[in-house]
Amino acid sequence: MMNSPWRRVLWLLAALFVCAPAVAALALQTPAELLSGALRSIPAPPSVEIRPRLFIAYGALIATCTLGILYLYRGRAFVVYWIVSWSMLAASYTLNARGYVDVRLGSAMIGISQLLTVWSAALLLLSVDEFSKKTPHRWDIPVQAGAASAIWFLAAPFALPLSTVFYTGLAGTAVLKGWASVRFARLAKKTPIIGAFMMSAALGVMCVLDAAGAIVTYRLDWAATYTNPLLAFNTVTSIFIALGMHLLVFEDMTDEIRRTNLALFAANEQIKQMAITDPLTGCYNRRFFDEIGRREIERHRRYDKPLTVMFVDVNRFKHLNDRFGHDTGDHVLRTLGAMLRRQVRGSDYVIRWGGDEFLLLLTCTTAEAEAKAQELKEAFGLERRAADLPADTGLSIGIAEVESTSETLVNAVRLADTQMYRDKLLERPM
Repeated sequence: MMNSPWRRVLWLLAALFVCAPAVAALALQTPAELLSGALRSIPAPPSVEIRPRLFIAYGALIATCTLGILYLYRGRAFVVYWIVSWSMLAASYTLNARGYVDVRLGSAMIGISQLLTVWSAALLLLSVDEFSKKTPHRWDIPVQAGAASAIWFLAAPFALPLSTVFYTGLAGTAVLKGWASVRFARLAKKTPIIGAFMMSAALGVMCVLDAAGAIVTYRLDWAATYTNPLLAFNTVTSIFIALGMHLLVFEDMTDEIRRTNLALFAANEQIKQMAITDPLTGCYNRRFFDEIGRREIERHRRYDKPLTVMFVDVNRFKHLNDRFGHDTGDHVLRTLGAMLRRQVRGSDYVIRWGGDEFLLLLTCTTAEAEAKAQELKEAFGLERRAADLPADTGLSIGIAEVESTSETLVNAVRLADTQMYRDKLLERPM
């Protein structure tokens, strides 16, 4: 294998072999000679014949292809309408771009081209409802109108002057595009979408251009002067319509992604609530208690506030179920859960511990919790009498304040549970 220095020498010789002649030629010539020689070596561009209608037809085909690619990612019906609309426009301008030796054939092609132009504008109008996600079209009226226009444009070239055919085609296109412009403007006002604004403005300009073209068809002295400028303005406006369509597709996709994300967020929140909520009482469950235990201790320690655990149990709940049935027992639990949530503050927590046991996590001292326990017993007594339950169906409550040195709530829960059983013994009739 060649050593590194020899390899560098070989690359240097190769570079000199390639570049040395050009460098020597530049060095031996003056700047004036270099400039004149460069100018002489540039050939004059050949003349190119531009056929405006064929140029527009190629542009329409490009728009058709790009929208077809977008349809692979956004398979909505309004995109299909636009694809067919641009295809018809390309076919129409292609038929108009060439001359015909046979007069009858030329007249028929002119009629077909005008028919395709009108149908293309009609599809733009119909696409508004598809984009708005309204109810499906009633196709009877569009089909009848399409059939009538087909009969007119296929028969009129053989019975009427071609200027009349051009006029009706351009006038009908102007009406349809103006109508579509108004519909897209309403859509843009309802849902502020830049693509809809762009299409509304471009279709409005095209409506005016087609109306002007319809007038020009009856003035031969104006046709030679204004036909090409109108075609040029039509070309520029068509570009804005195509850009508006593509922008509208991307905005529609973005809007759906945003709505999907919001729905997923709402579903995740619902699932999270279901995971931490008891389905019978609407209170938090023990999973939630396990999540917030250490966090609540740290929060109360940081703000130097007392934290108290209150254990609540329904007296003689098994006897209540046996006597009145489980439906009544469930009703008592739901009522108790709702009452407990009403009685505590928003910063406190009500947790169904299991069965007929509830645990309250309160931001208060032991003395305040004892007063709250008496309020809960009195409130449940009112609920009991309203439901005509036995008099010995009451609440037993145990209270324990969380020590500032505690790392978990286990000891406080155990102590509150013990206090609750002591209260139950006191509440039991002798």
